[in-house]
Order: sequence, then C-alpha cells, then structure tokens
Amino acid sequence: MSTYAEKVKAQTDMWIDRDYGFLPLKMQMKYKLSNFGYITARCLPDMPTYDHLKPAAMFMLWGTVFDDYYEHCTTEQLQSLQKRVVTVLKGSDPEPGEHDFFPLLADIRDRLNVLLPPYWMQRYIDNVDNYIGSMQLEVPFKLVKHFPRLEEFIRLRELTIGVHAFLDLIILQLGLDLPEEVMNHAYMKELYRLTARVFAWCNDFYSIEKDIDREPLNLVLVLQHEFKLSIEAANDAAMSFHDNDVREIVRLQSDVPDFGHYTNGVKKFAWYLGVMIQGQKDWYAIDTKRYQKGGFPEEDTFKAVAGSNL
Repeated sequence: MSTYAEKVKAQTDMWIDRDYGFLPLKMQMKYKLSNFGYITARCLPDMPTYDHLKPAAMFMLWGTVFDDYYEHCTTEQLQSLQKRVVTVLKGSDPEPGEHDFFPLLADIRDRLNVLLPPYWMQRYIDNVDNYIGSMQLEVPFKLVKHFPRLEEFIRLRELTIGVHAFLDLIILQLGLDLPEEVMNHAYMKELYRLTARVFAWCNDFYSIEKDIDREPLNLVLVLQHEFKLSIEAANDAAMSFHDNDVREIVRLQSDVPDFGHYTNGVKKFAWYLGVMIQGQKDWYAIDTKRYQKGGFPEEDTFKAVAGSNL
C-alpha cells in the first residue's frame, strides 16, 4: 500500500464533504465508509509523489459517484453526458451553472495534463469515453432487468467495469514512457482485457447481495439464470472464470514478447497490473463497507436524476 494511504483516505473524505455536496448526506456517509482512498493507495502503491497519487484518487471517487448517480439515465441522456465529459477532458472550461461533476473533472484533467505525455492523456480520454459509451449498452438490460446471454454479457462486462482509464495511470509509476506502438500491441491489449475481466468478476462476487433482484449484469446471476443453477453452483462456475483469467495473466507476465529497449518497461507494467488486481481484492476484503448491507446506494436513491435536467 502507498505510504500516502492515510493522507489520501483523509483527503478523499474531505472531497466528499467539500465537492460532492449535491449528494444526500446519507450517501456522503456511505461513500466515506467505502474508503475509496484506500483502493487507490493499494492499486497504485508506488506513485513517486502525492501529486501523482492525488489525481488518481480524485478520478476513482469521481468515476464511482458518476456511475452511481447516472445509473438510471436513458441512452440519450448518457450520450449527452459522454459528449460533455470528452469535451471537458479535451480542454473545455466548465460552464456557469453546470453540474459539479464537470468542474471536478476539469481539475482532474489539469492535474493529469501536467503528469502524462500527450499520447497517454489522449489514451486516458479515449478510455473514459469508451467507458461512458459502455454505460449506454447496459440500458436495455437494466431498464427491464433482463439478463443477457452469457457470451454477450462477457463482452459487455469487460467494458462496463470501467477500469481501463485507471489502469492507464500505472504509467505514472514506471518513470519511463511506453509509446503507442507498444500499448497497441496485441499482448498489451490482451493484458488489459484480462485485467478488466478479473476486476469485473471480483466486483460481481462482492456485490452479489446488492445485485440480487436488482442488477442483471452480474456474472454469478447471469450464470445462474442461463444454466438454471443454484446460487452456490453459479458462484463456483464464476470462480472458474476468474481463476482461468488470473492464470492466463500470470502466464503472459512470464512470457513477455521482445519489445526491444521497451521490454523491461513492459514487464514492469504487466507486473503492476497484477498489483492492481491484488489491490482491488484487498480493498474489498479489508477496507470497504460499500458491498455490505446498507453500504451501497438503495435502488431508488438516484432514480430522480433520470427525470431531471442534466
């Protein structure tokens, strides 16, 4: 865990009070008990300075609240939000009276612009863009609580976990740059895909109590529905997905292609993806109350947002 863990935890609580005043007080308390500062400190433990860790923690909090807050929006509303998010990330100033999400995002953008090379900033923007795009793909299933087929669900879940932009911030720990041709290599794309899947499966295991009778996009529940399994058998089947993906990540970490003088950097990046996975798991097991009863937003908490002027 980062040596800045306690500092970032305390500051995350302060941000919830100061910057997320649009939330009901009950939800502010729930987000504090979620301890999002700790997941950033666990997943990115070797940031060289607090100024490197801080925007990552700001983004983790922003992304989680954004996902909860706009959960019930229509495809058209999410498309509008997606367009505005990307515009802000590319440099647009927040407008007077605009929702607090956008000045907060502009602050994150400005901090990352100082730290990330231009290619990496664009990559980060693209991954945030893709994530909000994936929220739109969930709408037909969430609206009527309809289970997708397993094959369709797996493709969708790799995107909707929304972790790709967070994974990009590993580059801030490396002390070196990895160029576009390296990051677009099939090897790196597969590592990202598998890491996103493992993040998603872990999330689905820990959120099962929240998702039963509420959320159709959970691996355990999709398996239970499609194959008419007990919840215990579905959980075992889901764990097999998780374990197979972890084994493949470990295999890839030990079989890195030749990237010339970038090879050592790729090996280090691949290793940090494993650190990310372990950090998420430890946060679930040790730090957060988000997935305990009463720790997550109730189903109707943000439903009125979909009927409001975004």
